[in-house]
Amino acid sequence: MRPSSSRFQVRKIHGAVATVLVGALLAGCSSGSKAPSATPSSATPSSAGPAAAGAGPSPTTVKIGIFPGNTSSSIWVIADQKGFFAQHGVKADFIDFTTGPALAAAVVSGSVDVAYGASSVSFAVARQSSNLEVLGDFVQYIAYPVVVAKAKATSSADAGFPANVKSLKGLKIGVTALGGIVNKYMDAVLQSAGVSPDSVTYIATGTVTSAILALKNGKVDALVANPPQTIQQAGVDAVEVVNPDMKGNAGPAADNALGELDTTSRSFMQAHAATLNNYCKAMRQAVSWTEDPANLDAASQIVAKQLSIPVPEAQSELKDALPTYSSALPESVWGAQPSWLTGGTTPAYSTTVDASCGQ
Repeated sequence: MRPSSSRFQVRKIHGAVATVLVGALLAGCSSGSKAPSATPSSATPSSAGPAAAGAGPSPTTVKIGIFPGNTSSSIWVIADQKGFFAQHGVKADFIDFTTGPALAAAVVSGSVDVAYGASSVSFAVARQSSNLEVLGDFVQYIAYPVVVAKAKATSSADAGFPANVKSLKGLKIGVTALGGIVNKYMDAVLQSAGVSPDSVTYIATGTVTSAILALKNGKVDALVANPPQTIQQAGVDAVEVVNPDMKGNAGPAADNALGELDTTSRSFMQAHAATLNNYCKAMRQAVSWTEDPANLDAASQIVAKQLSIPVPEAQSELKDALPTYSSALPESVWGAQPSWLTGGTTPAYSTTVDASCGQ
């Protein structure tokens, strides 16, 4: 089972682990652009947050690669907007990416200093490049719900595992990207219930907005990794068939499975050790602040602006998200990653993970 500390839920995952993509990213391909105003590179701290550093040395700019428009990147935006980066002498320069391989390539090549990393891509890259380092300040565990249109749900939908998963046979299931981590997760869940992935039809639905529209219009019968509350708030009549937050409801496939990681390059870590440690301190502070129930309203305001969604929707997502978040990455968890996620041998913890950054 996953550690009991609270965690942040994935809203949208990008990136596949195909060998051709990993080969391309290791060759140095990357695609990024300056972040839009929703995630400014020099944000003004909230008056409710800690004061930025006063007179003294200028803050050090750190280039941070993120996926804009999803809550997987929200913790970085919160760290910036609340002034935690500034408090620790860091100026965030956000750079937007649209795929996991391109983002990982940018980290390895040094185009960005630190970045959100899809775990499946990070495992693959770490096996092929000694320059990728995983930081222990920010981890997201996989907890992908499966939601089915009410008209397509059977009486077994709420029967518990494995009957709930078997009820998905014959359905058109929407995933973020074909061959991506969400697709691989769903394959593993089906197989753990004795169901062949060939018995369902996968359809790439892309963003949360387009995914919900596809479910509403009947282009798909079910969605993976889209918060049920968001779907319901969009006016779609659907039921949650797989709830991984309920023990055993998704079977053993998701136990301990890491979804998102915080990554850097070994070269940046060695050349800028003090700056990286300050960065990690700010991230840990942002995590602690976000986990405090007293800050839910303020955090929801930031996320709502970042994602351009109503505040109630942002608050609902944050409430559901927290159980999947952790600021600890123990060796026992690292070594327990499932093969469907790692795609091969798990890179050595001792040479890949800096669990103490920012402590």
